[in-house]
Amino acid sequence: MPTTTPEEVAAARRIPVWKDFVPTSLRFPLMLLIIVIYMLSGGIYMSAVSEISGSLSWIREDILMAGYASMTGLTIAFPLLFRILFRFPTRSILLVSAVAFIVCDYVCMVSQYLPLVVLMSFVSGFFRILSTFVCWSNLQLRITPNRDFAVFFPFLFTVILGSVQLTDIVTGYSIWAFDWRAMHRLTIGAFILVFALVYFGMRRGYRQAPYIPFKGIDYLGGVLWSLWLLCIIFICVYGEHYDWLDGEEIRTAIVFAVVLLVLCLERAASIRHPYISLRTFSQRNMLPIFILFGCMSLMSTMVSSVQNVYTSAVLGFDARHNADLCWGVVAGIALGAGFFFIALKRWQWCIKNIVAAGFISFLLYQTLLYFLIDASTEKYMLYLPMVFKGAGVSIVYTALTYALAGCVTFAYYFEAMCVIGFIRTSFGGPLNSALISRLLNHIKQAATADLGSTVDAMHSMADSFTAVYGEFQRQMLMVSLKEIYGYAAIAAILILLAILASDYRHKIGSRIKRMLRLKQVWRHVRSRTQSAS
Repeated sequence: MPTTTPEEVAAARRIPVWKDFVPTSLRFPLMLLIIVIYMLSGGIYMSAVSEISGSLSWIREDILMAGYASMTGLTIAFPLLFRILFRFPTRSILLVSAVAFIVCDYVCMVSQYLPLVVLMSFVSGFFRILSTFVCWSNLQLRITPNRDFAVFFPFLFTVILGSVQLTDIVTGYSIWAFDWRAMHRLTIGAFILVFALVYFGMRRGYRQAPYIPFKGIDYLGGVLWSLWLLCIIFICVYGEHYDWLDGEEIRTAIVFAVVLLVLCLERAASIRHPYISLRTFSQRNMLPIFILFGCMSLMSTMVSSVQNVYTSAVLGFDARHNADLCWGVVAGIALGAGFFFIALKRWQWCIKNIVAAGFISFLLYQTLLYFLIDASTEKYMLYLPMVFKGAGVSIVYTALTYALAGCVTFAYYFEAMCVIGFIRTSFGGPLNSALISRLLNHIKQAATADLGSTVDAMHSMADSFTAVYGEFQRQMLMVSLKEIYGYAAIAAILILLAILASDYRHKIGSRIKRMLRLKQVWRHVRSRTQSAS
């Protein structure tokens, strides 16, 4: 990271992108407001799946495909962030982003052509990470003059992860009050206000670094990686719908995914400046961080894949009550960020122990939900598990990103963020959701066979088929969900044991090397003895 002089820090703390008439005390909160509003963009909002599906006659998988396309656009933008930041003025980037958000949200609100909605969602995700990155670049020296990531990352991810939950909250409330299109109307109005604020309040031509032209960018490589990610997402999202390998569509998508991956790797190995360099994959600790992010995605996917089934099908929560639970996650995110800062700066914990604490929080969430699954559970009982879930996401997310910044050279950092984003924000969610859904369907079939054997003519509700069937479905679903959370708790325990056992891998490796050396010495001595005799 380049060094910064005290004069540059003093100037940056005033956030000079704003014009002189904007009070200094308002510049920081105004920039945070722009970040939060831009984080509300999404094209298609996955928390409104049921409502959109009923309105547009789309299947659930169509809406999820568009939602995950937005996350893919966000992921694939990382290698271009600094190039765009150095090429265009801050004001121009934010104005273009606001216009892009308005167009994308409007098209996703009125269009019924799915490929166009997927494309607009992808573009919306690209501009979401670009605009927020530009805003955070203007705020970094205001938050931490010495660019201390231990201070910056907790603040950063509290706002980012909290804004994600805020999007679900606003979506749920708008659906409860109006319909699913109300969220799009609200965000379009907010983007228009931000456009006016940026247009009249920010300086023309201001950029944070010297001008660097767009040269040496592998655009074709970026397109190939994007198509590969979308193919993987298609397989994970539509796999159950097309019956996996029994469906021709899934087999075709797998062939395309393999071909695209080969083309991506071949291009990365053959050109001078690839979109993602092959050296990025061999950076120190990249594989362990990638695996741990995958484990975090598995733990957090339990909310969308299992918990929403429980709250909606068993407890009968509507969009508003499901949105209320997100406030617990927001509180957990803030507590997790504070814990990371204290554990790293005050208690001097190593990153491994902090990550383990995050997975302990996930384990507490899974365990509490295991014991709370019942038809008589009240909403307030679910807030504590939500706090643990939010704390786990915040701790693990912040700690692993901090670890990545410490072990990857700056030249490959944003490419590494893109690679980690494959599992963190792109296909990690749909992949884990597909695995959990497949497991849940298998458990439901077994539970149906077990519980069905107890229903006969002597059952207390045998006179009413509707009552028997309804109670049977509810009991079968609760048994299946409880078993899923039991498996999730076991998975969290195994992840914790693997993290704790990682301290011994170097000792075991060195001991194996010594044993191999002793075997070589023994063979040499034995051969010399036999030759002498």
